Amino acid sequence: MARSSVSAERVIASETRPSVSRWGGAGWAMPPASGRWLARAALAVAALTAVMLSFRDRLDVLDVLLLYLLLTAGAALVGGLWPGALAAILGFLAFNYFFIPPYLTLSVGAIDHGLALVVYLGVAIVTAHLVSRVRAGEEEARREGRRMAQLAELNAALIGDATLGAILERIAERVVSVYGAQGCRVLIRGEAGALGTGAFFPERIGPRVDRTGLALAEWTMEHRRPVGRGGRGARIVGRTPALTRGDRSADKGDALYLPIVANERVHGVLEVTGRPGQGAFHAEDEQTLTTFVHQAALALERARLAEAAARAAALAHSDELKSALLAAVSHDLRTPLASIKAAATSLLDDSIAWDEEARAELLAAIDEETDRLTLMVGNLLDLSRIEGGALRPRKDWYDVDEVIGDVRARLAGRLEGHALSVDIEPDLPPLPFDYVQIAQVLVNLLENAVKHTPPGTPIAVSARRVPGAIEIAVRDEGPGIAAESQRRLFERFYRAGSATGAGGVGIGLTISKGLVEAHGGAIDVESAPGEGTTFRFTLPLPEASGPGAAEVPEQREAAV
Repeated sequence: MARSSVSAERVIASETRPSVSRWGGAGWAMPPASGRWLARAALAVAALTAVMLSFRDRLDVLDVLLLYLLLTAGAALVGGLWPGALAAILGFLAFNYFFIPPYLTLSVGAIDHGLALVVYLGVAIVTAHLVSRVRAGEEEARREGRRMAQLAELNAALIGDATLGAILERIAERVVSVYGAQGCRVLIRGEAGALGTGAFFPERIGPRVDRTGLALAEWTMEHRRPVGRGGRGARIVGRTPALTRGDRSADKGDALYLPIVANERVHGVLEVTGRPGQGAFHAEDEQTLTTFVHQAALALERARLAEAAARAAALAHSDELKSALLAAVSHDLRTPLASIKAAATSLLDDSIAWDEEARAELLAAIDEETDRLTLMVGNLLDLSRIEGGALRPRKDWYDVDEVIGDVRARLAGRLEGHALSVDIEPDLPPLPFDYVQIAQVLVNLLENAVKHTPPGTPIAVSARRVPGAIEIAVRDEGPGIAAESQRRLFERFYRAGSATGAGGVGIGLTISKGLVEAHGGAIDVESAPGEGTTFRFTLPLPEASGPGAAEVPEQREAAV
């Protein structure tokens, strides 16, 4: 930071020429663009004089004065004060030289003619001054109207953007498209403390800022004051900018660096290169851009507050989830732990001589309850990952019948008393999916069917090809689910009523929905009281599915 500030001070100090105001000097200094209007005013007086000379004998002195006065007012209205004053003076001289006897001299032969000349000159000068003031007021009103329109357009554009990146891009784009600059960058201090480009427009200027620009931006952030840059260096800009004419190389032109400050917090720097119409930045340019910066600062502050509010909401949601998890699983976690503890304690009791059958029964209970506890904890972890947005499937190529067969073997003990049938459509292509996660979905759906159907209820698993996907379904012929419960089945911690009174935390279907959607598929339920329940979920086929897709797993195995 210190090094950048020193560099900026050197760059700023390199410009020693006195400041130049908007009008090129102090007081009544002439606007830079009025030279051509002076020439036009002189030509207009000459043209009007030539025309009136042709009719000099027919024109009265009052007619000539009124025509010159009208020309003076027109010159002041179009060109400003100085063209109007020049037209008044030249008209005074031409009137005296060509239309007051004796002709072609500046002498005045009659007192009334001399009085007419003096009155004309005074009225012409006052008229030029008043008309120029009206013109200046009109131009100021027009500039203010344009500035208000620009701000309204910028505000309307910023209101629709919520993220910080979108706001920065919108600001840079609007400074170029609405204000008319050649380019704009929004420089933001990053996490490491260095200034970096948060947004830029148009694409041709690129995000890179040269060393001089970075030094000036650092100085601007440190001192919270605008600084300008031109072909001869840079100079601090106060209330009225004083910038040298810009470098015409490449597409840079003059550059202006303005701090983006809101609530005593410096958010960054707005770098504007190339004012509309080329040339140095004027007072109205800085005023307009400063107003842009104020609006940008408010928008950035709003984005910062929105991000803080989102983080607070996420933390509150996380705390709510943790509390709900503890409340929901406190009993369900204690039950398998109690069963495991009781069976293990019994086996360790030396005072009891267990026969082989009883010992095997206790060990089977420990094994079953451990699997149940493992499944429950795994579900809770999966739910926390889904809620936190950290679920990322690790896909590979597998056959659907392979994962169905694996899950069937794994749940053989839990499926005792239920006739399980499997129907898989022939020649289903392999799919890219996370084997563990899809197996978990099938386990959850089969566990759900076992819990909520009476013993002996048939359960069927099927897989078939549908347009763009493979559909896997788990159907039971149990009591079914009421329509009002179906709408909430996939909500976390929701447990529909069951004839069997089965327990559970109520997150298995929520997890299944999250896992399927993470693969790009969808899951739904179809049920009616007394007619059984069918859960269906889809796994999308890859875009290149077909004969070539089926060869991918074999090619990978051969490569291994």
